Amino acid sequence: MQVALIIIGVVVFLCFFAAVFDGVLNFGNVFGMALGAVYIALGLLINRFDSTNQRLIGISAVCLLLLIVLKMYEIYRAGKNTADSEAVVIVLGCRVKGDKPSLSLEKRTDAAYRFLLNNPVAVAILSGGQGKDEKLSEALCMQKLLYDRGILKDRLIIEDKSTTTDENIRFSLEIIERLGMKKEVAIATSEYHQKRAAAICKRYGIKSSAVSSKTKMTLLPTFLLREMFGEIKEKLLQ
Repeated sequence: MQVALIIIGVVVFLCFFAAVFDGVLNFGNVFGMALGAVYIALGLLINRFDSTNQRLIGISAVCLLLLIVLKMYEIYRAGKNTADSEAVVIVLGCRVKGDKPSLSLEKRTDAAYRFLLNNPVAVAILSGGQGKDEKLSEALCMQKLLYDRGILKDRLIIEDKSTTTDENIRFSLEIIERLGMKKEVAIATSEYHQKRAAAICKRYGIKSSAVSSKTKMTLLPTFLLREMFGEIKEKLLQ
């Protein structure tokens, strides 16, 4: 049991530490690294307990990790592409680094670009405000990326006031209602983000489908774990 816990701890720690090399340090990988460290510590200390408590600690630790992994997999599975020919795609913003898109924002915009190419009459609502460390809003950054690739500006609707996923969708809904559009949309965002976005859409009476961008494998565990806690927070605030 001791060796198993130490190996599990090292693997978990390294899975989340890998994101640091891509310049990512957030609640997801900090928690993941801390979890790995706890498993390593348990492995090093477990022999101090009697055999009954060793089994209890070992089984509890494995069950906890299994629950977390299954929840992360559920979130990942929800990112499967389901969009077809919706008239509106809402593109959910992500961080802008100065005036440059983050990798996640760039990939979300790429997914929206492919959707707009395949659906030439569709329009995009680009949703995302401007943070304190951002030189322009996420929405304007996405507009520039899409316009530079040949998407006409009259197909790109700006929503640049939102700061959360809930606001992304709620403020986009206001635009949809104002323009008299159907409440049937495609959501362009990272695959790990689709499950929570779909739940928010459902709450606002929007029928949504997924246009997912893919996350780099070294970053995926970090964002899946962070998203798991994002879901918990969302439910507590309802």
